[in-house]
Amino acid sequence: MTKTTLILSHVATLAVGAFATYALVPSIRESGKTTESNGDTTTFSGDPGSSGGSSSALPNNDSMSVISLEQSGYQQGYEDPLAALEAAKQIPGRDNRLIFTESVYTAWGEKDGVAAAQWANENLKGIEKSDALYNIADGWAEADPEGAAKWFDANTSGINREDAIYEILESWGRKSPEQALEWADGLDDYTRSGVMDALAEGWAATDPAGAAQAVNQLLEYDFGDEFAMNVAGQWASTAPADAAAWAATLENSDARAISFLEIGTEWALVEPTKATDWINSLSSEEDKLYASLGVALGWSEHDPGASLQWAVGAVENPNTRQRIIEDVMLDWSSNDPNSAAEWLNAQSPGPENDEVLSTFSSAIIDIDPESAVTWASTISDQATRDENVSMLLEEWIAMDGNRARKWVDRSALSPEIKTKFGTNQ
Repeated sequence: MTKTTLILSHVATLAVGAFATYALVPSIRESGKTTESNGDTTTFSGDPGSSGGSSSALPNNDSMSVISLEQSGYQQGYEDPLAALEAAKQIPGRDNRLIFTESVYTAWGEKDGVAAAQWANENLKGIEKSDALYNIADGWAEADPEGAAKWFDANTSGINREDAIYEILESWGRKSPEQALEWADGLDDYTRSGVMDALAEGWAATDPAGAAQAVNQLLEYDFGDEFAMNVAGQWASTAPADAAAWAATLENSDARAISFLEIGTEWALVEPTKATDWINSLSSEEDKLYASLGVALGWSEHDPGASLQWAVGAVENPNTRQRIIEDVMLDWSSNDPNSAAEWLNAQSPGPENDEVLSTFSSAIIDIDPESAVTWASTISDQATRDENVSMLLEEWIAMDGNRARKWVDRSALSPEIKTKFGTNQ
């Protein structure tokens, strides 16, 4: 389960389900095909660990790829999982073996979750056990989420249990969300608070309106805000206007704020202009704040320059504008510094670009003081430039006076600045 951390002040965790479609293998989601284990684990070909029932060879070195390893692992995991795990030892490269065995465990879990989970629980240890159980849960949840949930709840502990239940609830939420919600109500508070956003993701992916109705009864819990956020994000990825209309009905201020942020992010990923029109239609400054932060983030994922231009040209609240500039520029300059620098250098001098330069240089003074002062020295307005450069140099000298003053001596800063902040001050 991948959790992605946002750079904005209000961090939102986006959980993405790990269900994968293997188009080249037959469907094994047939009811009544799960084998109950009597304690002796056998492969689907008959004898434990035999390879006689497998019709799929390992990919050779010339044709080995992520896709071929996944497809082969899934096929062989369906036919004879223990033989497939034994054969995996012949695959060159640890990462290649991991890709293959993950698919083996997923297929085994989907075909016979009880046998697969019991075998992994009894025969594996450490991270190897954790990875196997996670992938088994992934497959088992597609075939029988209720059975998988009950088994992992009763037979595992710690992170192994939490990760499995998280994965299972996402799948269960797509199939029978009300049943999943009722089952999750019996979990201990700690586990429940950590896994409910997965249920929200799965539920809202197929029935966002139904998931939205469940939000009101869950807002009293500590996970309620994140549940609302995940519903909003999933809904906005397909129908952002509908999601926005729903979020506007939320009376809980925290849930409303984080939902607006998530909707703005999703909307701006595909339709930034319509997303900004939505912001302009909002009357509450609080709503505009979080919607604007979300739109800036989503827009910056595919066009950070346009996101910045919109912020400095259209966002009226100076505090909101500053937060957007800081967040977008810090992210952009970390991920792709050359492109960020090219964009800054290409901007026409003037108040709007000066604001970007001032905000950005102030944001990075603690991590890259030389770059901070250098960028501040390109501000077009002299008074603003001198004020910002002086302020940044004071901060730098407070952190590392000798280095800062020596750098000033070698710099192309104005004589007045060099006299004030150089080694001969």
